[in-house]
Amino acid sequence: MNRAPANETDLTGNGHDGSYRGSGALLAAELPNGDRGADFDGAQQYLTIPSSAALSIPTTGTLTWEAWIRPDVLQFPNDDGVSGYVDWMGKCENYGPTCEWEARMYNTNTGESPNRPNRLSAYVFNPSAGLGSAADWQPTEGLIKAGTWYHVVGLYTTLSQPADCKDAVASPGAIDIWVNGVKWHHGSHGQTGCMSQYNVVPKANGSALNIATMAKESFFRGAIAKVAIYGHVLDQAEITSHYSLMTGKEPTGSCAATCSF
Repeated sequence: MNRAPANETDLTGNGHDGSYRGSGALLAAELPNGDRGADFDGAQQYLTIPSSAALSIPTTGTLTWEAWIRPDVLQFPNDDGVSGYVDWMGKCENYGPTCEWEARMYNTNTGESPNRPNRLSAYVFNPSAGLGSAADWQPTEGLIKAGTWYHVVGLYTTLSQPADCKDAVASPGAIDIWVNGVKWHHGSHGQTGCMSQYNVVPKANGSALNIATMAKESFFRGAIAKVAIYGHVLDQAEITSHYSLMTGKEPTGSCAATCSF
């Protein structure tokens, strides 16, 4: 995403090109290494990529997404209006019957009980949408800062799951999430991280992949860069390498019920 406001060419050469939508000047943003990203207004601007089987979990049974995000605010002016989050990426443009997966970030003050300050989540849905299964990276309060870049990775697989996942025969699979190279801790979150948490069996459908929004109801205000989609597991060594190449640092921190750097 280094050509904004022009359309983006898929750098893999596989033809998954993106088109920017929304009026107004789309600004450029600079990553820690000097590379560019796109800075979205949080009101109507987004990037859309046509549907492809390569962007769906069932094609290989595993899908990993990766991006750098820089929230410009921590209370998003155009959130979902209920739970206090924005979809900063997702393949679920019109909800049912073509819903697949989503990347989500919560406000500092969500209005939920308990509060989920600045939680980052990887969600997966049945085609009909509704409740999704997820992995949640819950920062300690005050950890996430506006204007700071974060490396976020979400992983979905239907090929394996933690041993404690219930009903995994009917809904096999797992979800994981990392922020700045630090992996969340499934063991502290019960059935969260299991596809079977809400009986999700992902299907490949025709929804576009949108970035800076999902269903054009909530919009991410801030910068997004270096979005990558993989049809395989991105392992810890690769995630660590990608974080270190950008920042010159090794990941530090840990997760239990909450996470810290």
